[in-house]
Amino acid sequence: MATPADHPQCVDLCPICRGAEALRATTSPQMRGQWQTVQREALLTMRTMIDQYLARIDEDEPQDGPRVQEIPIE
Repeated sequence: MATPADHPQCVDLCPICRGAEALRATTSPQMRGQWQTVQREALLTMRTMIDQYLARIDEDEPQDGPRVQEIPIE
């Protein structure tokens, strides 16, 4: 079971947390919803980039046998 000591703690003057608190306190619910949509799209984009990078790494790893490539004969 995770204890509070296992999680990183934010400092009181952390600019990221202070900015998020200010945004949450001063914007309309509609603006917060739009911001959450932007955050979600950014995370999905990063996940897609990571998946593509992992696929490329997997392709570069040596296979069990020789790699066979089909070459058309004309």
